[in-house]
Amino acid sequence: MFKKILGEAKGIFNVITLMDIIISVIFILFGLLYFINPNSNITLTSILTGFILIANAGSCIFSYLKRGDIVLYNFNIIFGIILLILGLIALFLGKNLTIALGIYYLVVCAQKIGYSFYLKKFNEKSWVFNLVVGILFIILGIITFFTDKEAVVEVTGICLLGYGFMNLVSTILLRKRSQYFIA
Repeated sequence: MFKKILGEAKGIFNVITLMDIIISVIFILFGLLYFINPNSNITLTSILTGFILIANAGSCIFSYLKRGDIVLYNFNIIFGIILLILGLIALFLGKNLTIALGIYYLVVCAQKIGYSFYLKKFNEKSWVFNLVVGILFIILGIITFFTDKEAVVEVTGICLLGYGFMNLVSTILLRKRSQYFIA
């Protein structure tokens, strides 16, 4: 019975982290697109960013609903709802893209800092990396709030690249060391 439950938890964890890796790669690709072509239309940037945030929201909500006994994802329903709202704001109210992204980075900050303290309980070495990522997102969120409309595409690209790379590394570290809190 215990082995069956453990096997289900590992399977769910693998699906959730795989989704997180895919979303990180998407963030990196869109970040490159925005950074390489900063003259992109703000409307197109808002629509694409809105879809990215909504996809991330779906991943968070899925991870909450399917988390089983994995405590790490207990607050993902809150993050998912906030990201869904921010995605819709970015999608339909493009002029508020900088505000939506600023709030997004603060939400990610809270999520990463929460993960870091959870990982610290298990003496997981990657907790420090997650804490640093969370602090960096505080800075990104503040910078994004004060970005003018002309630079929003380029700043969005830089932020998406940064998030994509940091989240990719964080998720890979989490997957490699998951036996500490899954097994």
